[in-house]
Amino acid sequence: MIQEEMTMEKLQISKNGRYFTYPDGTPFVWLADTAWTMPQRMKWDDVTYFMEERKRQGFTVLQIVALDPERDIEMRNPTGEKALLDDDLLTPNERYFSYLDWILDKAAEYGFYVLLLPVWGQLVVGHDWGGKTYEKTVTEANAYQYGKWIGERYKNKNHILWCLGGDRQPIHLGVDYRPVWRKMAEGLAKGITGKDLHYNRKDPAWEKLMITYHACHERETGECSTMSYWTDEEAWIRFIMLQSGHGLEPKNYELVKKEYDRQQVMPVWDGEPAYEMMPTSWPPVNASFHGSWMVRKRAYWSLFAGSFGHTYGHCSVWCSIAEKEKNAVSRLTWYEALKCEGAEQMKYLRALMEDLRIMTYRPAQDLLPEENDSVEMDLHRQCCLNEADKTVCVYLPSGGTAEVDLRKAGYGDVAYIWWYDPRDGKFYTSDGKETENAQKMIVSAGKLQAESPEAGKEKDWVLIVKKEDGENPICDKVYFDAEKEGQLKKVFVW
Repeated sequence: MIQEEMTMEKLQISKNGRYFTYPDGTPFVWLADTAWTMPQRMKWDDVTYFMEERKRQGFTVLQIVALDPERDIEMRNPTGEKALLDDDLLTPNERYFSYLDWILDKAAEYGFYVLLLPVWGQLVVGHDWGGKTYEKTVTEANAYQYGKWIGERYKNKNHILWCLGGDRQPIHLGVDYRPVWRKMAEGLAKGITGKDLHYNRKDPAWEKLMITYHACHERETGECSTMSYWTDEEAWIRFIMLQSGHGLEPKNYELVKKEYDRQQVMPVWDGEPAYEMMPTSWPPVNASFHGSWMVRKRAYWSLFAGSFGHTYGHCSVWCSIAEKEKNAVSRLTWYEALKCEGAEQMKYLRALMEDLRIMTYRPAQDLLPEENDSVEMDLHRQCCLNEADKTVCVYLPSGGTAEVDLRKAGYGDVAYIWWYDPRDGKFYTSDGKETENAQKMIVSAGKLQAESPEAGKEKDWVLIVKKEDGENPICDKVYFDAEKEGQLKKVFVW
């Protein structure tokens, strides 16, 4: 256990509008997990176990929903307390929310920031993904008051960022729910700042609120961004979330680029990519399942395309699957899934993000051959550049030869390269030997050509190029070293 509570500093948006920082300007490393149903599905000792495992793996953010009916329409916590008395949004049950308070405080104790959704979108639209309809819990008449109540409750918790939406577009099945979400945003503002802010009026107070919107991946149109059905008129939206989704087709590097290139700059990240062990199609008829390679591809593609961070997810973790609930889709319990390969490999992503400060890089596809954009997706190389020290990073999802035009990055006739393996966090030479040293490469006619240690399906590599020789640019990290592994006492099942 952690011996003393960590002081959490309120995050800010960088001066260039691209990523989050601490108050002193130090870039924040956003590596999140989707623990959506934790307040309803995990007992206190299991919550501690979960947080210790994710802390060990390098995660820094938890994405949690306060009111989520997807796994339990009654929205009960593990002691059986319903979230809402008489199913009324304006009579929240103190006993339910006191447990959420505890979870949020425990997250702070372990150093996690929390992206908190006041409600899941199903409560607004009254419609689940199975086609069932329900009475709408959140309406234009009560959204403001609830937003004010929960905002005031957590206004002094610096580690909370806010997210409206909840896997639904604001226009759902032809109905416009934007007035509901605007009311909730204004209520949050009142509860947190004490000021009467309007959704479409710029005000410095909005800049103190970190709010985004979680859209779904709309099958018919491919729309999946916070800004799909909103405009820059919405003063409350401060950063952009993508749901690149769980299919095989989305190219999240293109989705990130579209938002990165917006005229009004805001931080953007892939907040719900393909989850590990999620079916690759829906409904999952004879479906394959996403493995760790898909997890890594979505992560490195999006980061090198301009994301400020990344969110990981697992099919069994987001909904806290228990032993008795395992089935053909959710084949592991949530606690078994915590140690899946893709989750364990996130610590290598964290190390890269942290040591290279990758969120400060700019996308640099201009350094790669133009034909890169026409190749099949699993051969798509993504490049980024640190303007300050001219460090170049290229992600090769299937390995192979990387050709980089280093003249555009201000290089001379020599470059120093490292091949970083995102599967084990180690460095290798081009002939496959583990190394602690850079390889000196000749830059011919301004272009570098480097061959990865191996190539093929699931053999992805990160090429790191620097102008000068030096130590390995990424160091081994220990993010949490518990004296003994936490013990699971009971997995709660309704």
